[in-house]
Amino acid sequence: MKKVMREYLKERNKPISGYRVFHKRIRLKRKYRVMLLLFALASVYYGLEFFGIVPTSFFVIDYLAVLSVPLLLLPLGKIHHKTAHKVLLTHDAMAMQNSLKRWRLLFYGDIRKARLSKKNTLVIKGAKTTFKIRLPHYEDNLNVLKMILTCEGHFEQNKRPYKLFFEPEGVQIQELTPSLNPVTANLLESYHDEYKYLTPGYLNDILLYNTDIERVRFFEQRHVVFHLSHIDLKPDHPENYEQKAMKTGAAMILFQDVSHVEIFNIGKNGTKDIELLGTSISTLRKISKGATINEVSFKVLGERTSADMILLQGLKKQKVRFVFKEVISGFNKLTETAWFENK
Repeated sequence: MKKVMREYLKERNKPISGYRVFHKRIRLKRKYRVMLLLFALASVYYGLEFFGIVPTSFFVIDYLAVLSVPLLLLPLGKIHHKTAHKVLLTHDAMAMQNSLKRWRLLFYGDIRKARLSKKNTLVIKGAKTTFKIRLPHYEDNLNVLKMILTCEGHFEQNKRPYKLFFEPEGVQIQELTPSLNPVTANLLESYHDEYKYLTPGYLNDILLYNTDIERVRFFEQRHVVFHLSHIDLKPDHPENYEQKAMKTGAAMILFQDVSHVEIFNIGKNGTKDIELLGTSISTLRKISKGATINEVSFKVLGERTSADMILLQGLKKQKVRFVFKEVISGFNKLTETAWFENK
């Protein structure tokens, strides 16, 4: 257990804040209990012989060691098997003992595949670790692990935010389902098959800096989607399972109900050499593939938010402004630590 604590501390730079250990149910079959009883009776008889209380029986003395194999070692082996394979759950990781009672740690974000058999056995695979957990064999309610894996998106469902509570009576899970307006809900649904992690809001936990625009798409001529080479997530972003600033793989940012668009070409003389390209949402089509978002800032304006972007397109520099109502971000994986994590 101490090794798990040290490994977790090394990985997360903080101790485990809450956890629960699930034990297997120890219930020996009748035949093993009979074996232990016979061995106990043979041992008692040997003790009585040793002290001369009962006549010596060479049969018991000579064969006690032989009897210990089926009568003692088999039941003890079964007891060992049942007391090993404990399962530990934390807020963002799990651990399991092997047959030698050595713990192996696996973070939920590192789980590559999970499946549930017809016999209620969970098979969980990481990069170097595979856990096989027969849920009916465990005390308490280890079914919470199934719910965790469901929220993590491993059972043909999309990942959704949740929170764990470690209480004396067990582990409770609460899904965090913010109220969404119908438009946002429909837009999320349209991208469920393309991105594993989809999150409305949390704009302050997203950083767009030196990211390339792969393409720009439009929905209903009022929603704009930027397909990007990556985005950077701050540690508090709900989909950032690493809990440190991380860079994603290919990603997207969807701006809902875009209006008040302005696009300018900025010449070498800056503010003295500006060309207005357009003020309609269709003007955003002038953003060419491969443009780089050099910097961006957002400002909340009541129920809407304004965006100011500086784009670099080859030798050209552009300024893009628009107002939007809601934002949705999406990506499939975290790739590396973000550039600003240690700054």
